[in-house]
Amino acid sequence: MKAIHGVKAKNDKIDAYKIAALLRGGMMPMAYVYPPDMRATRDLLRRRTHLARRRAELIAHIQNTNHQYNFPDMGRISRKCDRDKHSVSERFTDLSVQKSIELDISLIEHYDKLLNHLEHELSIIAKVHDADSYFRLRSIPGIGRVLGLTILYEIHDISRFERVQDFVSYCRLVKCAKESAGKIIGSSGKKIGNAHLN
Repeated sequence: MKAIHGVKAKNDKIDAYKIAALLRGGMMPMAYVYPPDMRATRDLLRRRTHLARRRAELIAHIQNTNHQYNFPDMGRISRKCDRDKHSVSERFTDLSVQKSIELDISLIEHYDKLLNHLEHELSIIAKVHDADSYFRLRSIPGIGRVLGLTILYEIHDISRFERVQDFVSYCRLVKCAKESAGKIIGSSGKKIGNAHLN
């Protein structure tokens, strides 16, 4: 809109007129209004992503510390049974490093409990909001509880996308490119779309 109607004079009346003209000409798509009763749950699901990232940082810290001391690779330590099998903190002789790793492990276990409880609660709420869509999503091979919740709450109504290309672009799967006279001059618009579907 700024590129099309960039002028010196700006006020609410002029802005309203410009928006109406763009809408009339089909140059400005209508915005999708997400259902108000589902917004808080969508925000809670996004909060779950934040917690999962903090947990992943703790696992990465353990792996990085292991590499710093040139110890053999521990493999997967994301599950409790794998952490117990490797006796993670006992690999290190320095007491301070052991304490640091034990702290990481106790935080990971705390996050595990929080995330399991939160995912269970979100599943219950999803069955209230749209049980049919949620169960259909879960019936697709490869779509588990978290991915099903993400698709349900981030996309909501697939029919709001007129074309497949619009949906793929919304998911940030379209490669961005700026081209002029057959020459690629860079890229822009990487942040257009839904970041929570990456």
